Amino acid sequence: MNYLDFGIFIPIANNGWIMSKASQYMPTFDLNKEITLKAEQYGFDFAFSMVKWRGYGGEIEHWDYALESFNLMAGLAAVTSTIDLYASIAIPTVHPAVVARMAVTIDDISNGRFGINIVSGWNKLEYSQMGILADDSYLSYRYEYATEYVEILKRLWAEGRVTYKGKFFELTDCLCQPKPSRDIPIVCAGQSDRGIQFTAELGHYNFVLGELETVSDINLRLKQKASDCKRQVGTYALFTVVAAPTDAAAQARVQALAENADMTAIQAWGGALATDKGGGMSTAMQAEMFMGIPTIVGSYATVAAKLDQLATKTTIDGVLFTFPNFVDDITNFGEAVIPLLQCRQQTKRAIAA
Repeated sequence: MNYLDFGIFIPIANNGWIMSKASQYMPTFDLNKEITLKAEQYGFDFAFSMVKWRGYGGEIEHWDYALESFNLMAGLAAVTSTIDLYASIAIPTVHPAVVARMAVTIDDISNGRFGINIVSGWNKLEYSQMGILADDSYLSYRYEYATEYVEILKRLWAEGRVTYKGKFFELTDCLCQPKPSRDIPIVCAGQSDRGIQFTAELGHYNFVLGELETVSDINLRLKQKASDCKRQVGTYALFTVVAAPTDAAAQARVQALAENADMTAIQAWGGALATDKGGGMSTAMQAEMFMGIPTIVGSYATVAAKLDQLATKTTIDGVLFTFPNFVDDITNFGEAVIPLLQCRQQTKRAIAA
């Protein structure tokens, strides 16, 4: 059985991941601080925040209200002490030299607990509203663009001053000083062959969506490609956990959320995904996706058993969690699920890029 790192996918946008009228709340710094401090208290390894510039509407205005990732994590860096913090950057929106210095600043605030999630920029609607990526041509070269972007970040952090001439960026004696306290980790969310290759070459960790078989397949492909590059890259699976004292009570929670699912928001979300993956979702699939990502549902004992099964049947390195009610659910998870887990009692494996 593998040790599993635990991360919390904090709700930087309204309603978290649940597209249901039964689960509505606004994102605030105080809410995200409370969640992150609880995660730190229960021994979570990292907190992660996405970047979102436009949501999917519907009656709940899903993700139409969002905080900015780097600013939020800078604030959290100042009030936490042990948990790692990952902010997300949509790379078409900010020059890499600016992001490099932003990252060094939060590295300093956090005493070396900061990392960056690279978002290549697939959702056209988020960027066309700003006059960015108004056509589809970027999608054909986004990983080339991302490669130059990350190469510049890494060089600025390592060297402090860089002259660089590429296809997309040109830097002349560009400064980024002081240097960060460590090799700032880069995380990605590649699931396509090209995305996996990009992560294998330049990333430290990869976030993946899917059930056990899908997660296991992507993880094995990534680790093979990383080995070919003489690197080690970790894999984190994303799951929403809906837990309760009994299996029946957990299923009742899911049923209440499903009965109030906002189909308009769900269909808009599915349509946006189709622009990146080349195919939409059926109505039946959409109805099942009100949670946004795959779920682990059950009693506290059932949830613990499913996580231990994940650690036994795959070689993934960790799990990134969301919850319907973050504050109460992470408390219950920390008090009632974590003590039952065998996967958190194993020896932690080091990931060295």
